Amino acid sequence: MAGAHAATERRTSRRLPGVVLAVLALAAVAGAVLVVGFRVGFAPVLSPSMSPAFDPGALLVTRPIDARSVEVGDVVVLPRPDAPGERFAHRVVEVDLSRAEPLLRTKGDNNTAADPQQLRITSETVPVVLADVPWIGRVALLGQYAWLKVALIVFAGLCVLVAAKRALRDRR
Repeated sequence: MAGAHAATERRTSRRLPGVVLAVLALAAVAGAVLVVGFRVGFAPVLSPSMSPAFDPGALLVTRPIDARSVEVGDVVVLPRPDAPGERFAHRVVEVDLSRAEPLLRTKGDNNTAADPQQLRITSETVPVVLADVPWIGRVALLGQYAWLKVALIVFAGLCVLVAAKRALRDRR
């Protein structure tokens, strides 16, 4: 009986990497469908300025809406005026639609005052936060390290090679 149990454990331990890879592949496909099919976006929370609504390390799920449809109370993800290439998420506290390009003033929920500058929206759409996933944004933040990206690519390649070797061995 003990031998049968050990054989079952070996088969299970052999299948586990394949199951993990399948789950990760399905998650990647689901993410791609959300991004392409439903125009969903993702943004990690970097600072405590939106606490307690969104804590640092959370991953925000966004969807673009028409820039002229933004309302006070919406949480939007916008480019940082002081740091090109970076974005921030704050709550809209003021909307001015009297011009061709809407002007917004935002404020972090945890900040005592509104952001000092009004932001001119030059795009047709603005990402509005639909939901958040706590802690998952920490994984997204790791992507900013080039060495980690290379390590993940090498690791994925090794996983594919090991899976291919096992598949070929099991066919015999």
